[in-house]
Amino acid sequence: MWTPSKSSTSLSFRNGWVHAFRIAMLLGIFAVIYAIHAKNESQRKAQPFRSMVENRIPSIFGPDAILGAVDSQGTVGVTNASGDRLGSVLQTSPESDTFLGFSGPTNLLVAFDSQDRIRLVEILTSRDTRDHVSLIEKSPHFFQDWIGLTQSQAANKESVKPVAGATLTSMAIVQGLQKRLGAEKVASKFPEPLTLEDARLFFPSSEKVIQDSNFESLWHVRGKEDRELGMILRTSPTADDVVGYQGPTDAKLVIEPNGKIVGFAIGKSFDNEPYVGYVKKDRSFASILKRYSLDELRQLNLQDGEIEGVSGATMTSMAAVRGLIKAADSYKTHSLRQENNLSRWKQSLIRATGTILMIGIALISCFTRLRGNRSFRLAFQFLVIVYLGLIQGELISIAMFAGWAQYGVPWHNAMGLLLLSAAAIVVPIFAKTNIYCSHICPHGAVQQILPRNWKHRKPLPSWVHRLLVAIRPLLVIWILFVLYAQLPFSLVDIEPFDAYSWRAAAWPSIFIAIAGLLFSFYVPMGYCRHGCVTGGLLQYIRRHSQSHKLRFTDYFAATALLIGICIFIVG
Repeated sequence: MWTPSKSSTSLSFRNGWVHAFRIAMLLGIFAVIYAIHAKNESQRKAQPFRSMVENRIPSIFGPDAILGAVDSQGTVGVTNASGDRLGSVLQTSPESDTFLGFSGPTNLLVAFDSQDRIRLVEILTSRDTRDHVSLIEKSPHFFQDWIGLTQSQAANKESVKPVAGATLTSMAIVQGLQKRLGAEKVASKFPEPLTLEDARLFFPSSEKVIQDSNFESLWHVRGKEDRELGMILRTSPTADDVVGYQGPTDAKLVIEPNGKIVGFAIGKSFDNEPYVGYVKKDRSFASILKRYSLDELRQLNLQDGEIEGVSGATMTSMAAVRGLIKAADSYKTHSLRQENNLSRWKQSLIRATGTILMIGIALISCFTRLRGNRSFRLAFQFLVIVYLGLIQGELISIAMFAGWAQYGVPWHNAMGLLLLSAAAIVVPIFAKTNIYCSHICPHGAVQQILPRNWKHRKPLPSWVHRLLVAIRPLLVIWILFVLYAQLPFSLVDIEPFDAYSWRAAAWPSIFIAIAGLLFSFYVPMGYCRHGCVTGGLLQYIRRHSQSHKLRFTDYFAATALLIGICIFIVG
């Protein structure tokens, strides 16, 4: 948004209603950008699905039913010819693709009525065994049990009765369905929890066994006074897709607190007897795994480890080991991810501490007598350039705001930028001071320390001045066009701020940064005054003596919002 001329249209209003309207317009534009992007992504992903179900829609919702819009979750709306909402449909793929039956995954069609309750569940496509799929399709209860449930109720449904003769396939279908509907935990093919008797086979002094709250295949064994005795790592449900001769097996790995493997056991199985029995009775096979720690097991190559299967049950026994390797790797990956998240959070907090200090100094400089201290201000400007610019690379920009509008705000990974953005937005609204542009922006600080009065500088021709005044409005129009039309154009390339991240700076940003600084030799703060859209945005939301009046920029913002809404509705 650009600063209007004195001749801009104005209309006085009382109090702060106009300024509140101004903020609402900007929030609305950001919301529309997010909605357009989400809709575009959903349409891109759902288009093949639309063609798959077009012929089924009339039989489900009636002869006049037509496919409508696609929401951000990949759900396709269904309306009648008058535009009335009849319901919606979705497919479980690709979320369900990792849940295998006997020979492959199954993709379901799920239809919801106008009250968002399940109206129909049926198999859309399947790569599983034909006979097992046929049994499920003929079952009088399997899919009917889901009818009438809301998405949340279906995602958390526990009492699921599998189809006899196709237990493995039906449970895989349930897992995929619940995963697609948003369940954090899906039904296991081996739903029975570990018991105290299971734990006491290896830890005789066990008092209780507790499932880990973050990794459902891991169980903690506790003794007296809640002392940790060890852990039991199950292959289910993490490795339910690892199949032996005919199906998966629930294998258990017993681990001491130091990570040493001390036991191995076979639980229930969908595989053939007597193969499972052979593995249970072979003590030498169980002892092989005791040679490894949990970290070693997750990286184990079966050939390099020279692990041989149980005679007469090779596929079953090796599948159990593969399942344990996968479970161990998933657990360690999960643990490392948690550790990395904590480490990143700590690093982000440390980085943010410096940014908080810079914001604090800026506030002191802005609202105390230090504002007029030239030496202090010059020292702080150099600090801003070096620390926030060249070291941290933390500069807010339109490209950043656009990315947040489309993909969401990175709450955990960009504390510094979030704090800078908060200061840049909140302070102008309430304190009437554009603190970011005047005190915290590294590129602005560079322009401020440049010499301002050259002896041979001449006034710019009027036509050049008019051209300069038009730059920022044209950039705003281009930015909205790119975001509304979802063009593959990087907005970083029309700003200089990425140049301060010198390790990864692209040439367009470097060129604009240098050109803007050279221009500022002739026109003080030239880039900030004429080319910076970010600064224009912050200036637009700043409260001042005339902020209670409607201006041309307000009409422009309202028009941009209406255009965005129309594009979202029609697109």
